[in-house]
Amino acid sequence: MNRVDNIAKNMKSTIFTQIPLFIISFVVRRVFIVVLGEQYLGLNGLFTNILSLLSVAELGFGTSITFSLYRPLAVGDREKIKSLMRLYRRAYTAIGILILAVGFSLTPFLDFFVKEMPRDISHVELIYMLHVLDSGISYFFSYKASLLFADQKKYVETLIRTYVKLAQHVVQLIVLVVFKNYILYILCLVISSIATNIWISVTANRRYPYLKEKEVKTLPQEDTAAIRRNVGAMVFHKFGDVAIYGTDNILMAKFISLASVGLYSNYLLVTDTLHRIINRMYMDIMASMGNLNASESDERKLRAVNNQTFFSAWLFGFCAICLFHLFNPFITLWLGKQYLFPQSTVAVIVINFYLAAMRKPVSNTKQVMGLFWHDRFAPLAEVPLNLVVSILLSGPLGILGILLGTMISTLLVPFWVEPVVLYRFGLNRNPVSYFVRFAVYTLITVLAGGITGLCCRLVPETLPGFLLKMIICVLIPNTVFILVYYHTEEFRYLKGIGARMIKKYIKKKN
Repeated sequence: MNRVDNIAKNMKSTIFTQIPLFIISFVVRRVFIVVLGEQYLGLNGLFTNILSLLSVAELGFGTSITFSLYRPLAVGDREKIKSLMRLYRRAYTAIGILILAVGFSLTPFLDFFVKEMPRDISHVELIYMLHVLDSGISYFFSYKASLLFADQKKYVETLIRTYVKLAQHVVQLIVLVVFKNYILYILCLVISSIATNIWISVTANRRYPYLKEKEVKTLPQEDTAAIRRNVGAMVFHKFGDVAIYGTDNILMAKFISLASVGLYSNYLLVTDTLHRIINRMYMDIMASMGNLNASESDERKLRAVNNQTFFSAWLFGFCAICLFHLFNPFITLWLGKQYLFPQSTVAVIVINFYLAAMRKPVSNTKQVMGLFWHDRFAPLAEVPLNLVVSILLSGPLGILGILLGTMISTLLVPFWVEPVVLYRFGLNRNPVSYFVRFAVYTLITVLAGGITGLCCRLVPETLPGFLLKMIICVLIPNTVFILVYYHTEEFRYLKGIGARMIKKYIKKKN
């Protein structure tokens, strides 16, 4: 099976497994709010963000090891794979213990993270400790999932996670309706995490039986030195990612209110679901890019990056347009008008989504090429910039100010630095071409979004109106994109892949 077929198979499993999860997660959220209220929802979002900060202890070790696995898998070097996986297991066991220890030690200081802890929520410390347990125990098993990913078999892990997650949501719905107990709700999450990771571990052992062999060689000195160097560089990147994307809820809870975290988490559920799909799709592409990077020329790599950037501009431009025009109508139908943000706040949420998604082709390609070192200090500028701007703007602008801090820091640092590093040190090309492409793609997205908005304004705010808006948001942006991009090389490439996939599907059915 070639790279494109692997990507197609992995993407298909990602998309079709996420649809049922997407639907049931919104049902669970609706029942959660009705039964427990927005204060519990805010507490859930706050603890998730606190624990995402603790994930900095991972130090980017998984990324560095995964990069090191690409070549051994490409050439079938089982001894090297065994040595790397042993190192990976030892590192992640230590990281899991560290996260549990640090996480539990923060229990007496939870009031520090909240402007005013609600008095009607009991057993807050126990709830937090269950969140810590769920976060920490996953490190004892999850390292084997990286081998499936690096071997372009991500779809196997995706199916396992989907089956367990669906079962988890069903049980959580029963717990909410019958027992109305948040602690039991979180216990379902902990049990689900344990079951998922054990299942993945057993599957990896079955697919790669040599992992169970007792005789494992010591990793060569040059490999350990390279991993140590990459981990040293990834510390800063990991810290930057966590501090930028893992602090919004904490800042809202500290400077605004816990209820505001609950309000924001409803919008976040939608964007996080899209990000999960995006991340899994690009993890599928990353594995093939890692294989390509180990065996192909700079010219092939450049074409692959250009095709990814074009695909991203189309997909995420379309998603951004849909989010901007459908977010508030959807929240109104789903939860009610009392859970709405102003359209200006929605706009910044959508821009942050678009910027984060459009970074994927560059940041992931840079990652599979092992280019961790050149921009290792960039987060040292990005993190304080984000925190300072967010805190300063939170006073006059509230939630909008905190979200603007994320947007401004992203535009001023990683938006420029990452493409420069990739093009200069990975592709040996001038990065100006990337910024020109990005600008053109973004302008076309804005044009398509403007036309879509003019049509949506003519539609009433009703359920049939919402369905009509969905149709408008599907047809108009994609029509504009087809008209504009039809004669480009990247469009012809993606059209060719699509045609090949359709032919294979028809052939299989026949």
